[in-house]
Amino acid sequence: MKKGGKKMEETGEKKQYVTIKDIAEYVGVSTATVSLALSRNPRIPDETREKIIDAAKKLGYRPSTLARGLVKNKTYTIALVIPQIKRIFVQAYFALSVSGVYDELTEHGYKLLLEMASYEFVRRKRYLRLFRERSIDGMIYIGSTLYDTYLKEILEEGYPFVFVGSYLPDIKIPYVTGDNFKGGYIATKHLISCGYKRIGLITGSLNVVSAVDRFKGYKKALKENGFGFNPKFVEKGHFSEEGGYEAMKKLIKKKVDAVFAGNDLMAQGAYRAIKESGLRIPQDIGVVGMDDLPSASLLDPPLTTVKYPIYEMGRVGVKKLIEMSEKGIISYFEEVLPVKLIFRKSTSKVR
Repeated sequence: MKKGGKKMEETGEKKQYVTIKDIAEYVGVSTATVSLALSRNPRIPDETREKIIDAAKKLGYRPSTLARGLVKNKTYTIALVIPQIKRIFVQAYFALSVSGVYDELTEHGYKLLLEMASYEFVRRKRYLRLFRERSIDGMIYIGSTLYDTYLKEILEEGYPFVFVGSYLPDIKIPYVTGDNFKGGYIATKHLISCGYKRIGLITGSLNVVSAVDRFKGYKKALKENGFGFNPKFVEKGHFSEEGGYEAMKKLIKKKVDAVFAGNDLMAQGAYRAIKESGLRIPQDIGVVGMDDLPSASLLDPPLTTVKYPIYEMGRVGVKKLIEMSEKGIISYFEEVLPVKLIFRKSTSKVR
């Protein structure tokens, strides 16, 4: 063992940045041998490789992303595309989604490149240029719409891409989402089991597939339980609190006694409209939301809602994307994560 390494071991000294040269001196081999061993090259004997790996751990060696990228012709960077929505990071849904993506990327030693799906992003085909210029190894899109069919070009050129929280029904692009259909179904079925008779729906924008699937779940629950579907009991809330407020004011005039709001933000707006009308939750109108955002349990009364795996979808999406990128195999998959009803006090089982 060379003197340099021995001295570091004896004194307990640790350099701020440990290099492969330090490891080579510590073990008594060449830097080329260290580099090959750390990349698991079969040319290096197992015993030597294990000594080098043990030394790297002991000295606190951390390979730089740039160095790894040069060896494997990778950038270790993933692009995350989000919709061009005003004050998007104030919304808990997107904050949780991005957190899931970021946390999983960090654990794998990847960097995050944040992109906004602006008009320029689409018109100038930046979604392709990022790959062609070797700026990224893969791309994730959170919050896409049914109009984003242009994204099929990414897979047509053989690049790793995953939708998180959405999908395109007629185009086979890999995706990870929660069970939106079941969410709408169990929310509506719960309201029926509570004894509510005139159940309204505040839906998100129907150019978003999650809203469409939640709507379908709502209709199926009504049909299975002998309730006719009344289109007059459906109002659009555009996934916003203000949209939920305006939609609920219209539904109150139609004498609904319960409402399934397609997300917790719209449910929060519905609360405001109900209280302003002098009505009580859940005695006069029961309310169920969807997502189970942190604010749901803080409402008065606490909101019954469907827990949607927002954070988990981001993490699973990253795992799948990195697997495709590192194996160099682009494969189609549908990953649908489970949802569950969280019963609180905005619905009553005694009516």
